[in-house]
Amino acid sequence: MPVPIWAGRYIGLPFKGHGRDRAGLDCWGLVRLVMAEQFGIALPSHVQEYERTTQVEKIAALVEREAQKWKIVAAGSEQCGDVIVLRVRGRPMHVGMVLGDRQMLHIERGIDSVIERYNGPHWAERVAGFYRYKSVYDDSEE
Repeated sequence: MPVPIWAGRYIGLPFKGHGRDRAGLDCWGLVRLVMAEQFGIALPSHVQEYERTTQVEKIAALVEREAQKWKIVAAGSEQCGDVIVLRVRGRPMHVGMVLGDRQMLHIERGIDSVIERYNGPHWAERVAGFYRYKSVYDDSEE
């Protein structure tokens, strides 16, 4: 599946810790923005509880805390709109948005939002899993 044209509207957005809008975003903020604008899904901000957690717990735990709303997607079955959880320093603490063709949209401290291959040399060994928000599913797929 090719990368959707709309993905270009998210390239170059600036990083801002705990950011939740186009003026500045962290990785959860970017996923949240795309889910709202492209899929009509309003994900919680988590900014208050996010600030109370340690660095390791901050990102990936947000998806895990709401596990009843997310479905684990087997590697190779991911599709545009799925969330990819990535390990940094050996722990799942970074998220991005799967776009298709093994590419993701993500943002990190020190870089603006970019599209990057998650099966490339930098990320391939860091993929912790893929998640799909359950409302994206047709009932027959559950």
